[in-house]
Amino acid sequence: MPKFSMKAISILSISSLVFKLFIISLPTNAMQPTNHGFQGSKPNCTYSIEIETTCAPSAETTDHVSVRFSDFKGDLIIVKHLNNPKLLYAPKGGSKRGGYGGFGRCAIDMFEASGPCMSSRVCSLYLKKVGADEWRPGWVKVLHQQDGGHEEPVSYVFYFRTFVPENVWYGFDYCHSKGGFVPHVVSFND
Repeated sequence: MPKFSMKAISILSISSLVFKLFIISLPTNAMQPTNHGFQGSKPNCTYSIEIETTCAPSAETTDHVSVRFSDFKGDLIIVKHLNNPKLLYAPKGGSKRGGYGGFGRCAIDMFEASGPCMSSRVCSLYLKKVGADEWRPGWVKVLHQQDGGHEEPVSYVFYFRTFVPENVWYGFDYCHSKGGFVPHVVSFND
């Protein structure tokens, strides 16, 4: 039986509590797709992906970053290149000028993605970084853009807080409890 330090047990206990509190705080209708008159096919929805880059030294990246997320029923959206970010937060003295490519140190960026409307809460999210930078995201969350312009959270908050390995899908699958609360590498056929 493996031995765990009290620090590791405390971190896991806190992560579990935060996870449970977040589940309780999500609105029950946040994932309900809006039917725009499509008959026999699933309508598309627009999602916002918010990504925080930590303030650790060398946490930023100019590398090519992809994201894939899905719900428990297997509805999947893959964005092969996150580009055209909207900078939501820049630290004092941070870049807000034109030409900003995203993933700046201590910044929060938002990217848009479209795809099939999710049937349930987003519970699996993976990032892929192609390049040699040592990018360190803090957290990632997905929001659904509702009619009327407001956004509803539709995912768990996926806490990375570690450097993303190069050229592999790295993240979480809360849908099927693979890897639990620790980000892990997984292989997909896509």
